[in-house]
Amino acid sequence: MRNLAWLLPAPLVFTLASAQGQRPQKMEAPKWLDDDGKDLFNDIENDENPHSDAACESREKLLKAMAGKGDSSASSYRARTLLGCGLCELKKANWVMAKRRLESAISEMNVPSEEMMLKNPDLAPIALTKQAADFMKKFELTQAGTQLRRCREVLERNVKTVLKRVHQQMSQSGQAVPLEKFVEEIPGLGKTGQFLPSLMTQVPGLREVFGFMEVVESSLDSLDAQVAGIDPMQKSKKRRLDVSKAKSKGGSMMYVRALFMQPVVPFEQLAVAKELVDSGAAKAISGLAASQAASLIKRTKTGSGCKEELSKVCEKLSKIADIQSNGFGETRLLVLKEGKKQSLDACTTNANVGILVAAKDGARLTVAGEEPTPLRAGEPVVFDVCLEASLQAEEKLPVLFAQAWHPEFAAVERTTELRARASAFGLSEEEVKAVTKVVNDHAKSAWEKSAKHWRSTSSGLESMRKVLQTQEEDKAKAKEAAEEAKRKEDEANDEDRKRALEELERKRAEKRRKEEEAEAKRLARKKQLEEERANRDPWLLFPEVVEAEKKVEDLKEQRRDANAKLEFDLSNSLTKEISAAERALKSAIKKAKKAHKKGETPGATDVSKKDAGGKEAEKAKDKTKELQAKLQDVKRRKAEASKVRISPAAVTSYMALELAFFACVCVPLCSSLRLCDEYFGTAVRGSTCKAEGGQRLHCNARLHKVRNT
Repeated sequence: MRNLAWLLPAPLVFTLASAQGQRPQKMEAPKWLDDDGKDLFNDIENDENPHSDAACESREKLLKAMAGKGDSSASSYRARTLLGCGLCELKKANWVMAKRRLESAISEMNVPSEEMMLKNPDLAPIALTKQAADFMKKFELTQAGTQLRRCREVLERNVKTVLKRVHQQMSQSGQAVPLEKFVEEIPGLGKTGQFLPSLMTQVPGLREVFGFMEVVESSLDSLDAQVAGIDPMQKSKKRRLDVSKAKSKGGSMMYVRALFMQPVVPFEQLAVAKELVDSGAAKAISGLAASQAASLIKRTKTGSGCKEELSKVCEKLSKIADIQSNGFGETRLLVLKEGKKQSLDACTTNANVGILVAAKDGARLTVAGEEPTPLRAGEPVVFDVCLEASLQAEEKLPVLFAQAWHPEFAAVERTTELRARASAFGLSEEEVKAVTKVVNDHAKSAWEKSAKHWRSTSSGLESMRKVLQTQEEDKAKAKEAAEEAKRKEDEANDEDRKRALEELERKRAEKRRKEEEAEAKRLARKKQLEEERANRDPWLLFPEVVEAEKKVEDLKEQRRDANAKLEFDLSNSLTKEISAAERALKSAIKKAKKAHKKGETPGATDVSKKDAGGKEAEKAKDKTKELQAKLQDVKRRKAEASKVRISPAAVTSYMALELAFFACVCVPLCSSLRLCDEYFGTAVRGSTCKAEGGQRLHCNARLHKVRNT
C-alpha cells in the first residue's frame, strides 16, 4: 500500500467499517510475541493518545520483548515500535535519544539511503524528523524547524490522500460528505470536528499519522518559543500574523514558526539579493527617473507598472524565482519625496524578506530599534519586512521595494500555501500550476544551496547557536552545582545525621528492651498456666497426652498455612487428620486419667519402672534360654527311649521323668499353685508365671498327659 505503509507492517485496506456494518478495525498483536508482549502491544493500540506517557513506557518494554525475534514480520514491527519510541523522545525534547531511536527504526526498515526516503512521501517524515533531532543536537534551531515544518506538510498531504480514498468509498455507498469538510478538520488532528473523530476509529492509519503530526506540532511550538526567547520581536510578529492553526488557510496572512530574521542583513548573505545584482536588475534600477510609484509584480502576476522604461526591470525580476513566485508579497517602485518620511507596508507573512535597491545615493532605511542604514545606488539592502520600517531621502528618489521568500521557508511549504490560498491571491488553476512549477524547479536547482549559504553567513544564527549552547551548558552546570551543593549540605549536616542515628539506635534499643520484657512476661505467664494446669489436671502431663496435643497443634498450623495459600484440597485433607488426632488425644487423656487414679505419675517414675521392667525381662529371657536347653535334652532322651520296647519299669521311669519335667520346668514357669498342691502336696510360694505363648501351652499339655497316665 502506498500511503502509511511505514506505519502499518501488515497490509490494511482503508475501509469504512461503519458503512459496511463491521466492527472498527484494529491491528492484531503478532503471534510470535509472548503473552506479556501481546498485552503491551494491545495497550498501545488501545490508547487514545499513541504517544502518551503510558504508551511511551509500554513501547520501551515492548521493544525489549521484540528483541531477537527472527520472524518475517519482526523487523517491520520493530521499526514501527522504534519510530514510536523516537517520537516519544522528540516530544520530551530529548534530541540525542530521539535521533538514536529514529536511526534504529531506519536501520530496521533496511532502506538504501535517506535521500531515497526523502523522495518517498510515506518515508520522508521519518527521515525529516531524524534530521531535525540531529540539528537540534547541534543547536541548529532554525534548520531543525525547517525540517519539522516540511515533515508536517508531507504528513498533511498523506492524510489528504487517505481522506480522498475514504470519500470515494463513501460516495460509492451513498454516504458522500464533501471532501472539504474532512480537510477543514485536519488542523484539529482528529480530536475536534464533526467527522474525523468518528472516522479515526474506522481507519487505523489516521490515528498513527495524527499522533505523528501532534508530536511535530508540539516540537515546532517548543522551537518557536526558543526563538522568541532570543528574538524579542518574534512575539509581536506572532500576535499579528498567527492564523496558521485556523480551520481554513484561505486568508492572506500567515505566521511561520521557528523562522528567524535579523532587522538588517548584508545583501551578500541572501542569494536572491545577489541574483538581483548578477541578473542586472539592480543596475537597471540605477539611473531611473520615474516620477511616480508603480506595481511591478503582485501576487505572482505582472503588475500594472511594467511599461516603457520599467518593462526591462519587470522582465529581469520575473526571472528571479523567489520574487516572481511569492504570492504574499508585492514588488513595486517607490518614489521618495524630498525630506519626507515614507513608511513601508507591513508584511503579510514572516516567510518574506524585504529588499531595497535605490536608483541613486541619498536615501536611508530606518528599522525599528536599529540605526539608519544608508542606501547606495544599485546596491541591495535586505531587512525584516515584518518590522516597522521607513525610508527618507534628501531629494526625489526612486527605490525598488521587493519581497522575496525567506530562504529557510521550504519549497513544499511554498507550494502548499500557494495552492491553499489561490482564491485569496486571485490565481486560477493554470496560474497555480505555473507558479508551483517555478517553485519546484528552483528548489531542485538552488534552494538547498541558498539556504545553506544563508545559514553559514548569518551572524544572527551564529549568535543563536551560541546562546542555545550556553543555555545548555548553564543547565548542565546548574545541575552539577545543585548536586555539589547537596553533597556539601549532606557533609555539613553529618553531625546532625550522626545525632539522628544515635537517637534512632536509642529508640531501637528501647523498643528491643520492651519487646524482651513483654516476651519474658509472656513466658512467665505461660509457665504459670502450665503449672496451674498440672495441678488441676496432672494426667495431662503424661507423655502420651503431651505428644498427642503437639500433633494436633502441628496439624492445625499446617491447615492455617494451607488456607493462607488457598490450597483448599490440602486444607480439607488436614481437617480429617485433625479430627482423627483429636480423637486420639481424647483417648490418650482418658487412659492417662485412669493411670493417674491407679497411682501412676508421669516423669521420673515412668522411667524407673521402664528401667526395672527391662532388667527383669532380661533375666527372664536368660532363664528361658536355660530351660529351653533342658527341654531339648529331655526331648532327645525321650526320642531315644521310644526306639526300644517299653517295659513296665520303663513306663514308671517315663512317668517319673515327666513329673520331674513338670516339677522342674512347668511349675516355675506357670505358677500353678493349685496343681503343685494337687500333685506334689506342696506349693511354690511367691512364684510367678514367666512363660509366654507356646511355652505355657506345652506345660499344660505335659500336665494333662501325666494326669491321664
